[in-house]
Amino acid sequence: MPAEFRFIVFTPHEAAQALVKFCQKSGRRLPMGTVVRAEPVGGVAGEQPPTGLLRLLPDSGEEVKVKFEPQEVVSALLLFALDRKIPMPRDSEKVLESIRNRFALRIGYYPLEDGAAGKTAIAKATGK
Repeated sequence: MPAEFRFIVFTPHEAAQALVKFCQKSGRRLPMGTVVRAEPVGGVAGEQPPTGLLRLLPDSGEEVKVKFEPQEVVSALLLFALDRKIPMPRDSEKVLESIRNRFALRIGYYPLEDGAAGKTAIAKATGK
């Protein structure tokens, strides 16, 4: 059976919403200010997954940048997808990438020879 891939690409605004909600759920404190956008840093295909950068504009007017590790970005994007009922197969590899300066989750389904799904789940995205 052939392998299957799909990409879920998030706009900078969606990625920012995902990271803010992740911080709320995980207890991570963010500086006060207006969320401007989120963007990937690095993450060229075949290299390490990108880190995340959340840009905030506080009342002082000087932009603040908050960094997120790839594992945090993956968790945030998966939470975002689940909240919006975007189908996400459990038995699939989920790899964080950067496509045109946007976060993307590459979803891969690798059936084994007998037709069963291979269980790699977030292995590449988290480095586990």
